[in-house]
Amino acid sequence: MSPDAFRYVLSQVRDYTDYIYLHVQGEPLLHPDFDEIMTVCDEMNVHVQLVTNGTYLKDHMNLLQHGSLRKISFSLQSADYQKDIILSDYLDTILRFCETASRNLHPVCELRFWRSDELSDKAKYCLDRLNRRYAFNATNRYGRNYRIMPNVYVDFDRSFQWPDEEDDILGDSGTCHGAVDQIAVLSNGAVVPCCLDAEGCITFGNIMVTPLNQILSSGRYVMMTEAFRKHKIREDFCRRCTFRLRFK
Repeated sequence: MSPDAFRYVLSQVRDYTDYIYLHVQGEPLLHPDFDEIMTVCDEMNVHVQLVTNGTYLKDHMNLLQHGSLRKISFSLQSADYQKDIILSDYLDTILRFCETASRNLHPVCELRFWRSDELSDKAKYCLDRLNRRYAFNATNRYGRNYRIMPNVYVDFDRSFQWPDEEDDILGDSGTCHGAVDQIAVLSNGAVVPCCLDAEGCITFGNIMVTPLNQILSSGRYVMMTEAFRKHKIREDFCRRCTFRLRFK
């Protein structure tokens, strides 16, 4: 998405929320105009939540200068998928950023792991380094977070499988935050219920063609959100999603 298109999207989103996440499954720091997009966020006075694997953080240490950045989450559980990194340098860059953020009390930083029984070898290395450096004892690693310095937390959560149209249907009862409390806008302008729908399986409309207020009053959107509020799963894509199971 170009910075101009992003500004247009944000001008409509601002009518509904001040909080935005700059990702839909992909790595946000790969965007060639990422700094310009953050500047647009500064100008439009929104609160940015950023999720990154941290691989390209070394090229974006100036992120701390953006007042719109409220929180940055580093997915350290993804370290195993980073093939061309020196793990110690990778973690040192992230921790240097976090320590500077802590001194500035901006932004909030989160170091994410899966539960202890689901950690990969590289993620275990990162967690061991954190334990030695900050001397915190994560005895219960399920659904917990630990403050290791001001504004910096280590967080543990259970893993989930990204939904796929080929997966088995898991039932049609339950609920989710998708579309009810959040939406996602893909790079082509398609409006979908959440960041897990990166392929646009459930598209309510295109924000580049149709104003967002009309999209959010469309039949498919209204029927989906009303079903969620009644603990009914209307869309097959959602029936295959394991993430929604945590909202039982």
